[in-house]
Amino acid sequence: MTTPSMPIVLRLEDKTEIEQWVATMSLGICAAIVGGSLSIAEAETRLFNPHTLEQLETLGLASDLIEIVHLGTELEDVQSLIPERLSESLTEIEAKALTFLNSIDRSTQATFRVKSWI
Repeated sequence: MTTPSMPIVLRLEDKTEIEQWVATMSLGICAAIVGGSLSIAEAETRLFNPHTLEQLETLGLASDLIEIVHLGTELEDVQSLIPERLSESLTEIEAKALTFLNSIDRSTQATFRVKSWI
């Protein structure tokens, strides 16, 4: 039996919304890797890859956020070359993502424009 599917397109136009989404995804991806429900290879297809990094740089997103994604692109190397530091690398990304999210000034932020994105 085939599972039904549908394409999902997420459209974010506000720079702050994009940054929040990327930071939140980074945090969730790291938690999923730690929990064993996502592999590093899967994380690379979702967010932590050079193409995405390049696109985020092109958008002019915050350098702290670019660093978070860049660290994510290095996880496979850490896993293969110094696996004893993988946990530390994931913790570093999570901490940086939380710091980034906590630094966003929400007082000037527009409210999310739609009730649901699906």
